[in-house]
Amino acid sequence: MESLEMFEPLSGLDDLVQILETMFADEKVSVRLEMQVERGESVTDLVLAQFNGQFDLCDIVMSELETEVALEFLFQEMSGVLEAEEPSVVTLPIDPQDVEVDLHEQKVTLESGAFTLTLTRLPLERV
Repeated sequence: MESLEMFEPLSGLDDLVQILETMFADEKVSVRLEMQVERGESVTDLVLAQFNGQFDLCDIVMSELETEVALEFLFQEMSGVLEAEEPSVVTLPIDPQDVEVDLHEQKVTLESGAFTLTLTRLPLERV
């Protein structure tokens, strides 16, 4: 596991993608994507996706105007027969000027606008 100090400072989404791929390469993680919805005085957190998977890759999604609009994550399923399972894709919409990153050894939380993505490293299975 790489030391978190080697990742500072973060200068853009390319750096973030590299950090995530270094930290979680082929790791089994818990994935949770949430969206915060405000209606008047009420604020509700909606869970859009929640599953366990093996981290495969992360990439930046560009618009037709070549602006960064999302981070896309690919996870391999972890259940029984891996060949029979389809990989899971999670797309986190982002505003490149408004991305908050909370980076820990076992967990990373990314927030942008109303969306939050949390990746938590799962404990190693003992055989």
